[in-house]
Amino acid sequence: MADPQAPGSPADLVRRIVARLQAAAGAASAAEACVKAGHTGQALALLRDIEAPLYEVTTLLNAASILRGDHAVRRMG
Repeated sequence: MADPQAPGSPADLVRRIVARLQAAAGAASAAEACVKAGHTGQALALLRDIEAPLYEVTTLLNAASILRGDHAVRRMG
């Protein structure tokens, strides 16, 4: 049985995904506040910072799918 506190465990994977989504949501909220304050350029800069956490979330979600066994090897031909 996997240690729920071990790095790379499913629980750790969930924590990492949640942390990155929270970071992206925080940046989106900050960008929205900037727009409301009339600082559109700053808002766009904040939104550019969301790209990396979302890419990381996608990668982590792919890892979770692999751990669950959602990816079957498909043979071509």
